Amino acid sequence: MEFGSTESGRWPYKPTAIWRRLIAVVGLAAFTAICAMALVALVAIGAAVGALMLEAIIG
Repeated sequence: MEFGSTESGRWPYKPTAIWRRLIAVVGLAAFTAICAMALVALVAIGAAVGALMLEAIIG
């Protein structure tokens, strides 16, 4: 069976391909979430350091 062709009564995707695609999507979502949390942490640390520096300059 060629890719993209559908036979009557058969599903065109192999179960292993679906599991691989599902794992890829979940992995990409996890990577995106980790990157977002790291970015938020960097911004928070930068804001805290900036506030301490500003306080040290003013005070």
